[in-house]
Amino acid sequence: MKKTIALIFGLVASATLFAAQNTVDELVGQGVQFHEQGQYDEAIAKYKQAEKKAPKSALVKYEMAFSYHAKHEFDKALYYAKAATKLDTKGIDENLYSLIGTIYDETGMPDSALAIYREGFKKTPNSSNIPYNATITYMRKNNADSAYAWIKRSINNTRIHEGSYYYAGFLASQLGKWPAFYAYTMYSTFITKKDEIIRDNLSRLYGKTKFLVIKKDKSVDLNTPNIKQTGSDSTVNMEFLLAIQTTLLTDTLGKRKLHDKDSTSAQQTEFLIHILGKIIKLIAFTDEIDEPIQRFYQGLIRERLVDAFIYSICEPIDRPTFAQWLIKNRSEQARLYQWFNKEWLML
Repeated sequence: MKKTIALIFGLVASATLFAAQNTVDELVGQGVQFHEQGQYDEAIAKYKQAEKKAPKSALVKYEMAFSYHAKHEFDKALYYAKAATKLDTKGIDENLYSLIGTIYDETGMPDSALAIYREGFKKTPNSSNIPYNATITYMRKNNADSAYAWIKRSINNTRIHEGSYYYAGFLASQLGKWPAFYAYTMYSTFITKKDEIIRDNLSRLYGKTKFLVIKKDKSVDLNTPNIKQTGSDSTVNMEFLLAIQTTLLTDTLGKRKLHDKDSTSAQQTEFLIHILGKIIKLIAFTDEIDEPIQRFYQGLIRERLVDAFIYSICEPIDRPTFAQWLIKNRSEQARLYQWFNKEWLML
């Protein structure tokens, strides 16, 4: 009899606990909906109701901090975020430490932001977002070397974070890491859906390549960027640049050399299609490019998808040129995306 009563009491207690948890989850869900609609005060009100029912929930405190941050009430956001770190943060470490670092960064405390990013990355070494945020902080401090080191940690953990590859390409160009510049910039152009990133990337790919050779009257001179580098990095970059410059000096497009001025968008597209094909063959096997991005370009060559890749990223420059190619090669573009989604992203 006592066992039966105890069993019934246990079931009632479990049911009560389960119902209470459901209520907390529902309140958090309602708060998230309010937040997504920009109704931050209403979201916070829901989270405070949830906090009364679950005062030791790190998730509730994180969501509260997130909404306070959206309101630019940084003191309150930091208070709740730091309170969350003292609880069980399983499942929210990446977002939580990213938020705390962002608050520090936005309130003029970059060193505190970097300290929290380092702490968070130790907890979540597979994170791409924490090192991405650390990169932004180092860029604001004008420390390109450290920013590049952190962005490489980010891209080692993701194949689809467009911002990470965009900044990897940008920083590589600032540091004179030319194989990496081309590799990351082309890749971020391919994976992004943001028009501003595509335009900026294509402009840089075209402009920096044309910049490598200067035509003066009837003479043509090599233009090697003067960036201080040491060791094997310098040797690889110089050999890489020389290979591109040789192509620019010797190859022709119809009646014009690659270093001639392009007067139309169709000519710019033709230039990039030709030169990027050569560059992909260079970066696929250079020692300067790290895994996993090098395997991407090796895969393009192996699967004979180089043309499909280049035409796809160059489409915005001159769509009639792309349309003419697509008429004859639609199956090749479909094969490119099939390989990218089913094989590359699943590796």
